[in-house]
Amino acid sequence: MPTHLFVYGTLRAAFSNAPAMYLHKHSRYVGEGAIAGQLYDVGSYPGALYIPDAPTLIHGSVYELFTSTLTDLLRVLDDYEGVQPTSSKNEPDEYIRRIVPVICAGRPINCWVYLYNWPVDALRQIDSGDYVQYITKQAGL
Repeated sequence: MPTHLFVYGTLRAAFSNAPAMYLHKHSRYVGEGAIAGQLYDVGSYPGALYIPDAPTLIHGSVYELFTSTLTDLLRVLDDYEGVQPTSSKNEPDEYIRRIVPVICAGRPINCWVYLYNWPVDALRQIDSGDYVQYITKQAGL
């Protein structure tokens, strides 16, 4: 089981919501990383599609999760991302947690990543692949 997590949206260090603060308290920042794929504006948060052979990258942060709190941390983050361990709904969860190779400091690290799991046809693609940069630009800062 991986002990690293790649975050590209509201769990990054630029955010101070409760789940982000919980993550930062129970992990160690490793560095910035990227995965191949496409990033979308879902509203007040982003959604990422991992596409291994995509020419575009999604930028984010890699955290090493403390093994002593790994199970509890993933439970908190799954709840935040709306991921249910066994979904009894007819509709799929908005996000799924998958293991994806992330390039960090020039080498691949297998990380947990929350990937968007609903259609993106009506969503705006974030061309830069960087959500923090995108919302900063949207805010005119």
